[in-house]
Amino acid sequence: MFGERLRALREHQEMSQLEVAKKLDIMQNTYSRYERGIREPDYATLKKIANFFGVSIDYLLGNDDPSLEDDLADLENILMNGRYTIYAHFPSDDEREMLRDLLRVLYRKK
Repeated sequence: MFGERLRALREHQEMSQLEVAKKLDIMQNTYSRYERGIREPDYATLKKIANFFGVSIDYLLGNDDPSLEDDLADLENILMNGRYTIYAHFPSDDEREMLRDLLRVLYRKK
C-alpha cells in the first residue's frame, strides 16, 4: 500500500523519482525501492515524505483515506496557492469562480 500511494502521489505531481529523491535528500535508488515495496523508510524519512506531499503518515501507510476535510483543504490549496495533492480534481473555470466566491464568503465570516 505504501509504495502504491507513494508512486501515485509522485505521478500526480508529475515528478520523476529523481526529482522527488533530490527534494527529500535521499538517493534515487532508495526512493525507487520505497515505491516498489522493497524497502521501507525510517520514521524521519516517512515524516519528510508526508510533509513533502501534504498528506498524513496514516494516509501513506494505508490507514487513512481522503475525507471531505481533505478535499476542502485541497480545493483551498488549488485556489489560493496553485498547489494540489493526490485528492485533487481540477475544476472548470466556472467551478473555480464559484468556489472563489464561496471561499470569499467563508473567509468574511471568520
